[in-house]
Amino acid sequence: MSFDADVIVVGGGLAGLSAGIVSNREGLSTLVLERGEYSGSKNVSGGRMYVHALKKLVDIQDAPLERPIVRETYLFRCGSKEVTFSFYDPDSRNSYSVLRAKFDPWLAKKAEEEGVLISYETLVYDAVREGGGVTLRTNRGDLRAKLVIEADGVTAGVSRYLGVRRLDPDFLMLGVKEVVRPEVLPEEGEAKVLVGFLNGLLGGGFVYVNKDTLSIGATVKVSSLQKEKVLAREITEDLREKMGIKGEVLEYSAHLIPYYGFDNLPPLYAPNLLVTGDAAGLLINDGFVIRGMDLAIGSGMVAGQAAKKVLESGDATKTQVYEEMLKESFVMKDMMTARRAFQLMNSERLFKTYPDLLCRVMSRMFTVEGERRRLMDVVREELAGYNLTLSQVLRDLIKVM
Repeated sequence: MSFDADVIVVGGGLAGLSAGIVSNREGLSTLVLERGEYSGSKNVSGGRMYVHALKKLVDIQDAPLERPIVRETYLFRCGSKEVTFSFYDPDSRNSYSVLRAKFDPWLAKKAEEEGVLISYETLVYDAVREGGGVTLRTNRGDLRAKLVIEADGVTAGVSRYLGVRRLDPDFLMLGVKEVVRPEVLPEEGEAKVLVGFLNGLLGGGFVYVNKDTLSIGATVKVSSLQKEKVLAREITEDLREKMGIKGEVLEYSAHLIPYYGFDNLPPLYAPNLLVTGDAAGLLINDGFVIRGMDLAIGSGMVAGQAAKKVLESGDATKTQVYEEMLKESFVMKDMMTARRAFQLMNSERLFKTYPDLLCRVMSRMFTVEGERRRLMDVVREELAGYNLTLSQVLRDLIKVM
């Protein structure tokens, strides 16, 4: 059987473009399939990128990044009470706010300048193994490759068509976001994490400061949305009102997000298939950072390198080298480091109990009524009201240390 390319990459987002660039640099004939009119047209993210992996892929001097994040702010709310803490580093250039509709076309142009062929408005609706490779059924006809790199997002269509996996709502979150042109825009880049703002839904909110706009939204467990029967659009509207953000809403979007954690990752490879980015369930939430974009870029780069090794072996069904290479990269090492913290981030206590507990303790400590209690006594008394012990709280705290 003849092949249209050595490697076909399904998906023209961060993971797919990174895989295409590296695969092409490795001397493999590479074709990237993107279902949108352009890269970025179908991509939705909260809007923050840690740039260490991107710097290893391309020169970012002219990258259309928004603002460097120099202030990290956490807001905990319980009813009318609120606790806020913030960290400021004016010299930080380790992460930036980003708008994918601007950024992804830039990266796609970088790929095309290096000779990567990208086929836009190409939808893959089935995949079968035959003749020693994979045939992809698309709206433009069948395309065949010895090896497929999957970068088609959390729904992982290629993996499902090949019978490698099924979708499980227990490991999915819904991300909803608005881009707003506010009446007042902060002068510096800031990332705000909002806990206790979602009316009991299991998830958290965010606000990122861009050059001319704000990105405001939330990530919520799909199972929680199903249980509470809340409309996704209502979440961002409510957040905007609670944060007192006024201005023109330029964009609304919603997007499924992987929430597997290291211990529950889906298959990362199969015969003739390497899985990257969201399709591979690669997301980290360790209480300090939420990361997906750098993992997408990193896994795509590794997939491009692994593709060369797989095809040089003469047997494109033997793809386990990809997972071995991922384990040696920052991608799986960081996923492993975050595994215990991820367990806590998946706990209902984090979203409901602890914000309320924090507010109650702080309220009592800042109230003077004649008999002053020690902080530890107040904490123990409040914990008793939630049937929690100090040792249980310490165990949870240790998970993020």
